[in-house]
Amino acid sequence: MSLLKSPFAASACLVAIGMAATAPSPAKAQTRDPSQLLARADLNGDGQITRQEFVSARAQTFTRLDRNGDGFLSTADAPRRFIGRQKAEGRIRDLMQTLDTNRDGWVSREEFVNGPVRLFAVADSDGNDVIDRSELAAFRANAAKRRQR
Repeated sequence: MSLLKSPFAASACLVAIGMAATAPSPAKAQTRDPSQLLARADLNGDGQITRQEFVSARAQTFTRLDRNGDGFLSTADAPRRFIGRQKAEGRIRDLMQTLDTNRDGWVSREEFVNGPVRLFAVADSDGNDVIDRSELAAFRANAAKRRQR
């Protein structure tokens, strides 16, 4: 059974795939965590991440990941120069299983952008649809603890 069946794991996979597509080296990509995805979602730089900013950031991520520009994610979109291309293809396949809500074998822009936002929900500890600096700091601290285990 794939670990990416959960929405949280799928969100973490989004981070890994996105970073693999843009990271200068695999070693640097391994040092990043899901809180960086959240931090990059602060599109207006006000120190708060709204649910709408998070969804907008996902739309930008989809555009970056859809390397062939066909409007769908598939293994054909795996980074060509990435050393772990097979690993990236496997992550994309797992992501497709999680986000392909209509089970047509493709992850459309709509499915990707409006898919589960578990990562946001976990970080938004007070449930007000805004992640403030203190919530982001707490999320980072918890993520660091999980990595140390």
